[in-house]
Amino acid sequence: MITIKASGPLKSYLNGSSQVDVEAAGLSVFETLKLINIPAEMIALVLINDQPAAKDTILKDHDFVQILAVIGGG
Repeated sequence: MITIKASGPLKSYLNGSSQVDVEAAGLSVFETLKLINIPAEMIALVLINDQPAAKDTILKDHDFVQILAVIGGG
């Protein structure tokens, strides 16, 4: 089981929840985002167990993944 914690506007993809548990061990972060319908291009930063990680990092059981959204402005 992998725990995904989303912040800010990403929570809308999780029905307003800030966190979701998914069976995603062996999948990449990118594949896991696709599984829970979060567009990868919305992600600016991925932390796995409090360490920066790439979207192609393969997840292990019990990983805690934090995702932070791209912030736009103008």
